[in-house]
Amino acid sequence: MKRRELLGFMGAGALLGLAGCSSTGGVGEDDFMIDGRRALDIKTIHFDFDEYIIKPKYRRVLSAHAKKLNETGASIRIEGHCDERGTREYNIGLGERRANAVRNYLIAEGLSSSQISTISYGEERPVDYAHNESAWAKNRRAELLY
Repeated sequence: MKRRELLGFMGAGALLGLAGCSSTGGVGEDDFMIDGRRALDIKTIHFDFDEYIIKPKYRRVLSAHAKKLNETGASIRIEGHCDERGTREYNIGLGERRANAVRNYLIAEGLSSSQISTISYGEERPVDYAHNESAWAKNRRAELLY
């Protein structure tokens, strides 16, 4: 098993373990603020270079989306994206792993797999066309589309 696959597997296991451990302390998950925004207003999950493990700061954001989707029965589409580095084929695969990491987290939060679709665009749809670390960081993402 490759290191990256092992880390992804371990990360997925850790996420499943953490999924049931969140505490709201009397505040609804949708009232949680990150970067000055309500959790439900955040629809972009960013990733580190060459990674598809969900960062801790996005776990409660995804939990808030899961709660909303569980309550409404609505469907969601998750788009996986990468920066321009790497081959087209590699980036399509990495984008897919990012979308699936978000999908798996939402399923662990109780969503039905039938509510979720995923697609990878790899490097084909950047939000920032510059060729620097700041742009690449913006482009390494999964987007939640209702």
